[in-house]
Amino acid sequence: MKHSRTVLFLIAILVMAYPANCQNTNTAHWGLQADGAWTNIPRFIVDKISLLPERPVITGNTYQVGLVRFHANGAPSYALQYSQLAADLHGSVTQFGGQRQIRGTGNVRGFMATKYLNVVARKKLSGGFALGAGIGKGEASYTRTEIFQGVTSPIESKTYNRVVPLFEILGRVDLRPTKYLSIGPYYGIRDGMFAAGLSVRLHITK
Repeated sequence: MKHSRTVLFLIAILVMAYPANCQNTNTAHWGLQADGAWTNIPRFIVDKISLLPERPVITGNTYQVGLVRFHANGAPSYALQYSQLAADLHGSVTQFGGQRQIRGTGNVRGFMATKYLNVVARKKLSGGFALGAGIGKGEASYTRTEIFQGVTSPIESKTYNRVVPLFEILGRVDLRPTKYLSIGPYYGIRDGMFAAGLSVRLHITK
């Protein structure tokens, strides 16, 4: 998938950008970070949306990249990031001897500021929550069709393009295998979808 390859490429750049001239990281310092995740809206939620009688499968992926500020112990404090989420939906339902289908795509991109609340903050391990908010541009479109006796007929087609709020509420853990690198999983909600992914953070000082 195109966006999945983009996520892996961004994470690879951070890992390869290991700073040869880094000095002491025992004080508060800046760094770079990137993350990527698989996203979806669970079936039990989709089933409750009356505007989607086709009960579509909604999945996608998301990534972020930007600057992160670390505490002196290496735990993240806050981040300023470019954020993007892409999703697809498809589903169908049988009605009156025919089949009704829906297909669509969506993309949200913008800027997000995230505050990290650390429940555990040690030199080699930190964990807690990430609370983020921002603003961006949302683009989405969908098409409904009906298939009856082998003939496909369009029913409805709409496109949206507007400014939208961005947000995330995540649980996270960071492991610090080396002095200049943190890596760890996260899980939660980003821009209205459940997300499960991995973050890579590079510690940099003057």
